Amino acid sequence: MLRTVRYACAAACVGLSLAASMGYAAPSDVAPGSQDYLKRSRDGWFFYKDPPADSEEEEEKGEEEVRPGPEALKKLPPNIWNEPEKYKGMLKEWPIEGVDLSALPSVFLRELVTAKREVALDKPTVESVKTYIVVQQEAYDRAAKFTDAYQVAMYANPELNYESKHPSSEFGHRIEAQVKQQEEDHVLVNAANYAGLFFFFTSTCPYCHDQSKIIKVFQDQYGMSVFPVSLDGKGLPEYPRPQPDNGMVERLGVHMTPMVYLAIPNEKFLTPIGAGIMTLSDLRERVLVILKRRDMLKPQQG
Repeated sequence: MLRTVRYACAAACVGLSLAASMGYAAPSDVAPGSQDYLKRSRDGWFFYKDPPADSEEEEEKGEEEVRPGPEALKKLPPNIWNEPEKYKGMLKEWPIEGVDLSALPSVFLRELVTAKREVALDKPTVESVKTYIVVQQEAYDRAAKFTDAYQVAMYANPELNYESKHPSSEFGHRIEAQVKQQEEDHVLVNAANYAGLFFFFTSTCPYCHDQSKIIKVFQDQYGMSVFPVSLDGKGLPEYPRPQPDNGMVERLGVHMTPMVYLAIPNEKFLTPIGAGIMTLSDLRERVLVILKRRDMLKPQQG
């Protein structure tokens, strides 16, 4: 009887050693030596039970967190783009194998390019540089597609094309300049019906002599009235009979000459447009600007 028991124990030990060496195990859901363990003896020494499904899911989830794939992008915190430096380490290690780069959001792709470039600069291996080139090429391709779509949209919708109203060619620039000047001349000629200029000067001021010539050309060209006011009571060749100062100089605060004001009597609008010598082009431009934007100055009047 004792010999039988010894043989049984020896056989059991051999069986356990064999099972362990071959990678098999007893049922994992029962404790060794318990009644349930003894009842499962029919499973045999080579019984192996697959791990629970939850364990597999947790293992897969752990792998996803270590090596995130495209689906993991949806799980990124919303502030990743507000604080890209915080996640740059993850982007540097993020593998692109099997990833459809064309499906990535542009903001993510931009950050990915930066991260991969830094990796390639810090560790310029063939693989790191290759990864950067692949990501950068996708960024280039996407920019090229945008450019193509932009051009098609502009050509197919002429009203959106800036060059349709502002040509870029030299010939187009000349035509545009001519049209613009004609439109501005029309504005100035029309303004002569309701606006005029006050010209403050002194007969001894050399700049006033030159300015009076320019103002006279402007007056003759557009028909705008000029009201000359002499601070010393004497005239100039272009305006030999000026109006003497009747206190207007002090009220307006005219402290230097020449000085030009634009006036619109019906609107009770009066504002300076320049002091010192102005060219004909300067005078013309300033009158146009004030006429078009005088609503910005009206609250300051009186």
